[in-house]
Amino acid sequence: MSAMSTRVLAPGDAMVAARRWFLDGRPLDMQSLADELAVGRATLYRVVGSRDRLLGDVLVSFARPTIAASLGRARERGTAPGVDRLVDAAKIMNRAVIDFVPLRTFVAADPETAFRVLFMPTAGVHLRIVAAWQQVLGDALACGEIRPTADVERLAYLFVRIGESMIHADLLAGREPDLDLAADLQRSLLLT
Repeated sequence: MSAMSTRVLAPGDAMVAARRWFLDGRPLDMQSLADELAVGRATLYRVVGSRDRLLGDVLVSFARPTIAASLGRARERGTAPGVDRLVDAAKIMNRAVIDFVPLRTFVAADPETAFRVLFMPTAGVHLRIVAAWQQVLGDALACGEIRPTADVERLAYLFVRIGESMIHADLLAGREPDLDLAADLQRSLLLT
């Protein structure tokens, strides 16, 4: 008979381990992760919610700083504030996402899980990325850099969906990603 673990698991502990596994290209097996963290599987699920949610948290933990870095890089390149800078930042981010080998490895190894995690509400990736871009677009609107006719929430949703459909064209439609088309469509959206 084995003794029950009395270790208390913080969500951050699971996140650190899951991020490391993701970066290493390892599939996220919850039993193996629980073993590594020296807790029971039920404890791990209680702390992180679900495998999809943990994977979603991992992806968002990479996405948020990438958005900020992309905005900074567009500013550093001297791209004019407003629509040009937002589209440039989105293109920089989209390129970073496409070039992120651990994400490509995950999508190639388990496309069904990747689809669920990236686009379905359970993992919350799409929703949280939209919220991040909503903040960015809202700030640009407040500064007078953009003057959209649509409300910022809808604008952010469409802005992100355009990017996702081009970044993940391989997953969604068996097509090659097209960042130029994404930029053209995102620019058109911000100018309407």
